[in-house]
Amino acid sequence: MHQTKQPRPTFADAHDFQKTGIRMVGSPDHIVSEAERKAIAEEAYIELTRLLKEQFPRSGNLEYAILKAHLIVEFAVTDYIRCTSRVLVPMSDLRRFTFSQKLEIAYLMGLGGSDPFTLPTIERLNKIRNQAAHEFVLDRALVDEMLRVNSGDYDTFEVKDDRDRVRRLRMVCHFICGKISGQIQAQLVMANRSLSAPTKDDAEG
Repeated sequence: MHQTKQPRPTFADAHDFQKTGIRMVGSPDHIVSEAERKAIAEEAYIELTRLLKEQFPRSGNLEYAILKAHLIVEFAVTDYIRCTSRVLVPMSDLRRFTFSQKLEIAYLMGLGGSDPFTLPTIERLNKIRNQAAHEFVLDRALVDEMLRVNSGDYDTFEVKDDRDRVRRLRMVCHFICGKISGQIQAQLVMANRSLSAPTKDDAEG
C-alpha cells in the first residue's frame, strides 16, 4: 500500500465537490516513494539509537530511569505509527494522543500482535511511570515482574538493588526499541513486495 502526504480533507474540499462535481485526486507529488520510506525508517532507527545512547541515564536512580525509558519507548511507538500509517504525518501531529492511545493505535496497525513480550512490557512500563509521576509511588514488585519476564534467567531471576534494576531496564528498553525498529523495517519490506508483485492482469497480459 502506498503511503501518501495528501492533505487532510476539509469542508472547503466538500464545498468544491458540491460545486464542481470533481473528487479530490491525489497528486503524484503526494506519494511517498519507496526510497523516501526507506529513508524515513532509517532516520527513525538512527534517532532511536541516539536517544538510547544519550538519554538513558547512567545513574542508579530507578525512578529517573523509568521516566526516561518511558519517553524513549513512547518515541519508538510514535515513530512506528508515523512510518507504517497510510498517511504520512509529522511527529508533532501525533503528540495530541496520549501514550495509551498511541499504543492502541500501534497495536491496531500490527505492533506486537504475535509477540508475548512487547505490548505487556510497554503497558507495564506505562503503569509504573504513571504511578511514579502522578502518585509518587514506585512499586518495585511491578518493576521486577517486568524485568523478570524479559530476562534470560527467568527461573532464577533475582535483583540485587536499584542499580541492578536500572541495568536490566536499559537492556529491556534496548530490546523493545529494537523490536519496534525491526517491525518497521519488516512492514516496509512487505509493503514494497506487495506493490511490486505482479497482478492477475499483469500475468494474463
